[in-house]
Amino acid sequence: MPHTLSGNLPRRTFFRGLAALTLLSSAARALPSAPDVVVVGAGIAGLQAAHTLQAAGHSVALVEAAGRIGGRAYTESDTFGVPFDHGCSWINAGHVNPFTAIARRDGFTLLDHSSANSSYFVDDAAADAEQRRAYDAAWGAVEQALTAAGQAGLDVPASTVMPQGNPDIGVAQSWTGPMDWGVDFDDLSTQDWWTSEGGDPSFLVKEGLGAVVAHHFRDIPVALNTPVTAIDWSGQGVSVTTPQGTINARACIVTVSTGVLNAGGIRFTPELPAETGQAIADLPMGLLAKITLLFDGTRLGFAPNAWLDYRVPREMATPACFFLTWPFGFNYMVGFVGGRFGWELSAAGEAAAIDFALGELERMVGSDARKHFVKGHLTPWASNPHTLGAYAAARPGRYGAREVLARPLAEKLWFAGEATGMPYVALCNGAYQAGEAAARALSASAALR
Repeated sequence: MPHTLSGNLPRRTFFRGLAALTLLSSAARALPSAPDVVVVGAGIAGLQAAHTLQAAGHSVALVEAAGRIGGRAYTESDTFGVPFDHGCSWINAGHVNPFTAIARRDGFTLLDHSSANSSYFVDDAAADAEQRRAYDAAWGAVEQALTAAGQAGLDVPASTVMPQGNPDIGVAQSWTGPMDWGVDFDDLSTQDWWTSEGGDPSFLVKEGLGAVVAHHFRDIPVALNTPVTAIDWSGQGVSVTTPQGTINARACIVTVSTGVLNAGGIRFTPELPAETGQAIADLPMGLLAKITLLFDGTRLGFAPNAWLDYRVPREMATPACFFLTWPFGFNYMVGFVGGRFGWELSAAGEAAAIDFALGELERMVGSDARKHFVKGHLTPWASNPHTLGAYAAARPGRYGAREVLARPLAEKLWFAGEATGMPYVALCNGAYQAGEAAARALSASAALR
């Protein structure tokens, strides 16, 4: 839509050990005083950029504001006692996604989720055959309308090209907008949708996609808890200011989110060119949040690894929470909320979000939902200061902003990340490829020759 890693160690123990190893090894390495390149942000794009530059023989200082690597790829096992991905979970476009081969090579367990079963409810009952046909037809109508707009070269709000009069369009609209792009249809660019790619085969990772990322990049030197507050690119090279001191380098790749950039989290001297600043403004962060509900082992009539949704109104922003049920047989269901409603629910707080998701489930299956409920969790991407959202969505009429942001400035200041990862925007492989592309171009540029 949206492996056993080491000997006989229990998975939970191994992941804790891996995290501790990352923290210790990172803390033990002093920042280079004058590296060739500073890479800002140790998410997937920054990690791959640093790896690519180091493989080409360049010295790199990789700095990260948070206390861990991976950015929006983050797996932990403390919340529910089993692996749980707070951010990206699927290896989409698995035939070209580098993480497919990486995960298999490193011994992770992949589940092909391309043809997952689904349940659809209308009011408090599972849909009958006629309602299911209407549901499928609504999906087809939405995709057909978006495709027609894309083929015509239109860059308009998706809401303006939707067919009228179909009560089931609200479901496809909610999945495609808030729960895929993180924005409602009136904020979704038809051309951004049309020019993006993803799709099948799509894989879930039992041990977590964040764990794949952390394991793959475990040997990349990184200074954690080292936020960048200013970048001066006025001189011969760049000067990057951190609480641990200033790093002087020949060039810099910035991989922080557009949420951080739009909030002014980094001061640039001189100011960024108008077109670059406008591109950042035209790529605001959308929000997809997970409301995960842990149960006592009761399955509530739903199969593992399946989708669960229900008829909702087509107006925006529609209060809706659709689910992935019992991934890998774990005792939790992952609820998804996004767009303006996701921001509103996140602002209301975790307790309110859990109560909403549980209430939506209760309307479908009755009081057993609360009777067997153990605890819940809301991913805090809306308030996380290192992201301030989930991923970037181009404003309608501004889909070209991604390409503009990817253009280097004076061959020494580069921006890379999921926002520039065309055509796999908002995906882990888009971030990976964007980081690698920026590093390769920088390596061949005058700045490093």
